Formats: sequence, structure tokens, C-alpha cells
Amino acid sequence: MKWLITAAACLLSWPALADAQANIGTLTCTLAKAGEQGEDPPTQTRNMLCTFKPEGTGPEEHYTGEIQKVGSQDALSDEPVLIWVVTGPGDRALEPGLLEQTYVGELAPAVDGKAQAPKKLVGKTDKAYALQPLTDASSEDSTGSVTVVVLTVKNIPA
Repeated sequence: MKWLITAAACLLSWPALADAQANIGTLTCTLAKAGEQGEDPPTQTRNMLCTFKPEGTGPEEHYTGEIQKVGSQDALSDEPVLIWVVTGPGDRALEPGLLEQTYVGELAPAVDGKAQAPKKLVGKTDKAYALQPLTDASSEDSTGSVTVVVLTVKNIPA
């Protein structure tokens, strides 16, 4: 009988858990032409301008940002625009500057000896928000590997 009550409680709470993370909008960033390049380990930093379009209604927001990769030197040179689906708590209000924080990549496992870019960037300050790439800037060759991806965005007040 206990297992029946436990199973019923789990089934009743399951919809609430499924609604915890929702698609709250799209973040589109245009990369600047050039960035700093370090030697050991090889890094590349690029500035960018971003626009956040909330899902449904709500005003667009503009952000400045910086993206950093450690590994292949040419990893950021081929993609002038990066697009992410923004996920977060569906029950929170969309406040101005909502996305302003640093996001860190969770590295995907290597496939056939080739490094894979992160499949998701998670907020460092507020882990409830994450960015999942729509564009595939992850094509790395076997000579370079991505070990860190960091994206920092700052709100540009309207």
C-alpha cells in the first residue's frame, strides 16, 4: 500500500517538475571581427552584441558580451552569428537584465577523437538559466580541443 501512495505522489508532482525549465526566448549574438589570442593554452576571446527576444510577448533586450574558448585557435573565426535557445524557470517574471551573468559550458564527450563543443551553457550565478546553441560552431578538428567555453553578457539599458 505504501508503494501505491508513493507512486501516486510521484505522478502528481511530475507535471510540476516538467514545467520547471521552459523555453523563455532566443539570444542572438553577432561576433566582432577579431579578438585577443593567448598562446599557452591557446585561447580566443571575441566581443559580441546580442539581442534577446522573449518567447511570446515582452520587449527585446540588448546585451554586450564576450565569448572565450580555450583550444583550437580558429574555433570562433568561422561563425559570425551565434544563436541560443534560452531556458529557465517558466514561472518567473522576465525582468530587465535577466540574462546578465556569465555562462559556462558543460563539455560534451569527444567523438571519434574530435573535441565537441558544449551542448549547453549554464549560468554561473543563477544556474536556473541556460543557453542551448541553435548554430553548430562546434566543428573542431582533432588538432584542437575545446576545454572551456565562457560567455559573459551585460544588459544595455534602453
